[in-house]
Amino acid sequence: MPIVSLGCMRFQQSWNRGGTPITKMSDVTNECQENLVNILRHAIHCGVNHIETALGYGSSEMQIGQALKVLFKEDGIKREDLIVQTKGFISQNMSKNDFKSSIVQQIERLGAGYVDLFSVHGVNTEDHLDWLFRHGDKGDLIDAVRELREEGKIRWIGFSTHAPAHIIKQAIETDAFDYINLHYHCMGSYTASGDGDETFEGNLQNIRLANKHDMGVFIISPYDKGGRLYAPSHKLRELTLPEMEPMDYGSYWLWYHNEHRKGDAARADTIVCGAARPSDLDQPVLAALRMLNEPEAAKADFEAVHSRITEQRESVFGKDWADNWQVGLPNYSHSPGKGSQIGNMVWLYNGIHMFGLLDFAKDRYGTLTGNLKNWDKTKPWKENLWANMGFNWMPGCAYEPDADYTEELKDVPEKNLERVKEAMEFVSKWCIPECEEEVPLEWQTAYDMRPWPAYPERS
Repeated sequence: MPIVSLGCMRFQQSWNRGGTPITKMSDVTNECQENLVNILRHAIHCGVNHIETALGYGSSEMQIGQALKVLFKEDGIKREDLIVQTKGFISQNMSKNDFKSSIVQQIERLGAGYVDLFSVHGVNTEDHLDWLFRHGDKGDLIDAVRELREEGKIRWIGFSTHAPAHIIKQAIETDAFDYINLHYHCMGSYTASGDGDETFEGNLQNIRLANKHDMGVFIISPYDKGGRLYAPSHKLRELTLPEMEPMDYGSYWLWYHNEHRKGDAARADTIVCGAARPSDLDQPVLAALRMLNEPEAAKADFEAVHSRITEQRESVFGKDWADNWQVGLPNYSHSPGKGSQIGNMVWLYNGIHMFGLLDFAKDRYGTLTGNLKNWDKTKPWKENLWANMGFNWMPGCAYEPDADYTEELKDVPEKNLERVKEAMEFVSKWCIPECEEEVPLEWQTAYDMRPWPAYPERS
């Protein structure tokens, strides 16, 4: 397994989430497919031979299948040189045979004969666990994947997740999976940020648990959901220069994680770079090559930057807050009345004040405001959860100024309570499109490494 993997969710023609779906290659532009082939070719040439896609990535599987034919024929690349991974959804109405048939179709689209890795895509709720392991007459959906492994169509079984930390823990403890795809980054754990207690925050404990269960750990989106590191703030870049750029720090933080966590060692095996163009891979690949070819210099540079980052994290509101801000905070799964994502709000507040991550926070908070508009307080929590199919992927509702959060904040230590309230009010003011506050230079974006919009973002 390479330490950098190729994520295939940014280079396809379409997400197929609106308008006319792209279902055949004649609907794909030559420009898009040529770019996709060049990304795969560049990745494999650089040693990034783990290719990760999904049914939910629109036309990605189909286009990759056609691209692999070209690379096998023209470039001398062999199937056994690649680690091919795809992912598939599950649903309440799906039977075991339905799921099995869907996976077979995915493998056929890829034209790879088999997949090295198959992930159940989005084990995000307790319902997903029920469908996998307690699905009654429809048949446990996990059995579909197991049968395909016995038939040689799948080699290793995993799951991907945007779930709260406690749901991820339950999934790991089933011992049904060989690996996990999850969010855990230098700037937080995305949807699980704010979960935890005095001993851990976010998905750290799940990394440790996966290690204990001998599972591979694949990190999702370290450069996007991990802080928008391809378009960093001036403040974050000020902290990482002159040794490296923020993307490099995000990579090294994960590769050296076992060492800089010290007594809290937790290993991550690979990090995924979702490439929209060949050059998107350059910085992760160069960082990996430097770590492998100049290990002492790379580690010394990382330690210097990590020291400054840690000092900044602890100096803004104090070390105690930096270490314990998450204690007692609920995210949506522990806020049955409002579905409030309070842990995430405080995480975004920290990111802005500590590292200037305002534009990143706006992206994340925008989802919470959208969810709030769709949340119906007259309906039960679970009905709201499934009313919007995207909710369990990007969950939680934004702050309501007139709401009473006494119940939600009952477990927050007294010493943290006022700052938690301040954080909720702050992000609700600064992270909305209507905000007219003058943005400090440190919070502004220093540069954006995306020279043009990714193809699926154009449709």
